[in-house]
Parts: sequence; structure tokens; C-alpha cells
Amino acid sequence: MGRIADALKKAEQQRREKLGHAGSPVDGDCGEAVAVVSAPSPVLDASGDELFGCLTAASGGAIGANEVSPPTAGMDESLVAYYDPSSVISEQYRGLRTRLLSQNPDNEHRTMAITSSLPRDGKTVTALNTAFILAEIRHLRVLVVDGDFRRSSLAGMLKLGSSPGLAELLMGEASYEEVLQPTAAPNLFFVAAGQTHGRSAAEVLSSQSATSIFATFRNQFHYTIIDTPPASTVTDVGIIGQWCNGVIMVVRLDKTPEPMAQRAVRLLQANNIPILGTVLVGGDRRSGGYGYYRYYRYYYTSDRERAKR
Repeated sequence: MGRIADALKKAEQQRREKLGHAGSPVDGDCGEAVAVVSAPSPVLDASGDELFGCLTAASGGAIGANEVSPPTAGMDESLVAYYDPSSVISEQYRGLRTRLLSQNPDNEHRTMAITSSLPRDGKTVTALNTAFILAEIRHLRVLVVDGDFRRSSLAGMLKLGSSPGLAELLMGEASYEEVLQPTAAPNLFFVAAGQTHGRSAAEVLSSQSATSIFATFRNQFHYTIIDTPPASTVTDVGIIGQWCNGVIMVVRLDKTPEPMAQRAVRLLQANNIPILGTVLVGGDRRSGGYGYYRYYRYYYTSDRERAKR
């Protein structure tokens, strides 16, 4: 059994323990520390990959005001890469950034979708924090796109307009300039999900203009991060993934059932969508205000599996 499969076994065990003690799984979409791992082979089995390390850390309480940025116009507190760039969790996102940059030695413009197997596994917070941490490199132009028409939440988290957005752009009801919004980071931009006005997500994404629109994103930005619905619940990521360099899977250690993670990977592979890596997140956000996180374990593996492709 490969190291990633072992990690998922542990995740399943933790999830069952949570169920046994609390009677219900941990819910929530908070952004705990993360690490990217190499693309898995079928059913998340990365046999032969080297395990680079395992980290366990814990915060001891609220972070001092001199260590964080003040809230910006109500932006969500889970954007820790912006509010507290010196924290352990921000460093873990930088580890993810390093892996993404190392996968792109020629500095090509990249488009990446971020998904999970189930709702509330942490994909949305992972997408936003990844975008902010990439935008720390000031010569990079970064775009984050809300591609989840059913449960769009990025606009609220960024305290930006929710429409017009990607849906209106794809349907020809808004222009590129109308949907592009600046964020608190000067080189990070945002496109909201918008409103489909009764049309199905698949119909909107299959519009004739979709290919050219996503090509425009790629041409205008060094990195485009797209938050998509969970891969095992709807087909949207299978459509969006066709315009991406690949997909990053988010797995929550104490929540995601292993069979559902396996199913999501199989669905992506059936659509011939490259899996750039898997991000394992874990922990719970406690009461008492911003900055109080508990961290579990972060698993790293080598990129040899990806290099074989």
C-alpha cells in the first residue's frame, strides 16, 4: 500500500473516531495547514514514492495584533495567508506554492482547478489561500475564479461583488472587463461565479465562448486558480478540467471517507484530467476568534510519479 493510501487510511480512521465520539463528522470549510503531494496513481495509491516528512504543530491561542494584518472590509478570517503571513499555516501554503512552481520550470502560464470529493472538505479556502500565497510573488499576475455555480462563496469571503461573473461572461451577458475585480492584493484578481439564470451549470460551461474565455484567462495571468464543485457530486469539474493544466484534490484528514476520495480520483481519470497533486488538510477551528487553529499532520511525497507521465 502506498504512502498516500496509508494517509487516507489514517484519515478514515480519524473520521470514524470522530463519529464515535461526537456522533457526527466534523463540518466546516476552514483552511488548516496544507501540503501538496505528487499525483497519485489509481485509487490514490502512490506506491514507491518517498515520504519527505511529517509535521505536527499547534497554536496556543489568539495571535497578537502586531502579528497579523487588520481585517480588510470584512474579508473572511480563514484567509490566513493574507491576515497572518508569518504563521505556520502560511508556511505550509508556501510549501504548496513551491511544489506548484517546481512543476512549472519554464514559467509557463498555468490554469489549475481545485476540487474535493465532498462539500466542505476545504477546497474553497485552499483555493483562496493558494491564490494569495502565489500573489506574494509580486511579478506574478494571479486570478482566482469561482467556478462553483451551485454553492458560490468566494465573493462573500473576499467581500466583493457576486455578479456579473463567470456565468454571465460565458453566456455573453457581460464583458471580460465587467467581471474582473481587484482584490486586497495588488496583483491578485477575482471573477465571481455570477448567476446562471435558470440554466444548468453544464449548459453554461459548454457555451461556444468557453474555450476562448479560459484561453484569455491563461494569456492574461501567470496562474489562474479555479474553485470547482466536488468531483464526486457533479460533472462540472470534468468540463472545467479540460481547459486546465490539471486538478488539485483536497482531502480532509478527519472527514473525507476514503472510498469517496477514490471515487473522485477515478472520475477525474475517466475524463483524462491530470491530477497535479493532493492536498491533505486537517484540524478544527476553535472558538475564540481569528487565529486559533489546531494542526494535524501533513504528508509529503516526491514528484517521481508525475515525472513518469
